[in-house]
Amino acid sequence: MNKYVLGLAAGLSFVAMSCAQAQYPEKPVSIIVPFPAGQTGDLIARTVGEKLSKALGQAFIVENRGGAGGTIGTGYAARAKQDGYTLLLTSTGPFSIAPHLYKSLSYDPLKDLQPIAEIATSPQVLAVNPDNGINSLKDLVAKAKQEDLNFASAGTGSTQHLTMEYFLSTAGAKMTHVPFKGSSEAQPQVISGLISGLSDTLPAILPQIKAGRLKALAVVGSERSAFLPDTPSTDQAGFPGLNTVAFFALMAPKGTPPEVIELLNAQVNKALKEPATLEQFKKLALTPAKEQTAAQFTAYLEDEAQKWKKITDTAKVEKK
Repeated sequence: MNKYVLGLAAGLSFVAMSCAQAQYPEKPVSIIVPFPAGQTGDLIARTVGEKLSKALGQAFIVENRGGAGGTIGTGYAARAKQDGYTLLLTSTGPFSIAPHLYKSLSYDPLKDLQPIAEIATSPQVLAVNPDNGINSLKDLVAKAKQEDLNFASAGTGSTQHLTMEYFLSTAGAKMTHVPFKGSSEAQPQVISGLISGLSDTLPAILPQIKAGRLKALAVVGSERSAFLPDTPSTDQAGFPGLNTVAFFALMAPKGTPPEVIELLNAQVNKALKEPATLEQFKKLALTPAKEQTAAQFTAYLEDEAQKWKKITDTAKVEKK
């Protein structure tokens, strides 16, 4: 009798889960993007949102809530109702780095947010002015040990800043950090020759490299990028172990029904295999994420939190 009851309960639970999946979504879904319209995260959200709309029969509407390095929109999404109708398109900065930069946040990434699926990744690229005689990372390190060089970044505590500090610490060299308000301000300073070099995300820096206005020395990580096939990785350039690849991912408030998470995970992974999605990501110089479950991605994020804590500690960034 007990076995029968248990079996019946399990069966009813399965039916309830199936019904929940069939009913969701019953109304439009908001995707909070904690960055301004037109930036990479916004374009990714619109691409994926369109795919989800077609697959699930409801509108997935992008809502931009930028500010404070992505922490305002991320905090808003973390406090949203846990019903699957408010999602978040976030990235490395507000999720993995911000907890180590701010004395207090309105959210705890690993406790308040439930990962759904990783969508895309993008490495950092170390680059210099093409006319300064630096042709490799070893050239840069040697010159930095002999002269007072500086580097630009998109702001103190940004992935660009921390990646450069991480590299210099590993290389045993020093350069003076000069922060700017975003890549659009930092890159011209290196192009003009006023600043020695910088680290920047591949999508942001690729046009300047292709135009010959900046020289790429290395792609940060273990592998070359298909977008810069002639540029070595930092491992290949003689500085192994560096890895500051940025991720973009879809998340939901913690407590969102697991069947909703599973449904969205499956649909995002399906969308990442479609030719139209791959073509759009190619235009954005993004690498589609490898298929994985929400649980697998959660484990990755836990490792990322520890890695970026180590990097911010190395960079000695004072908390805001």
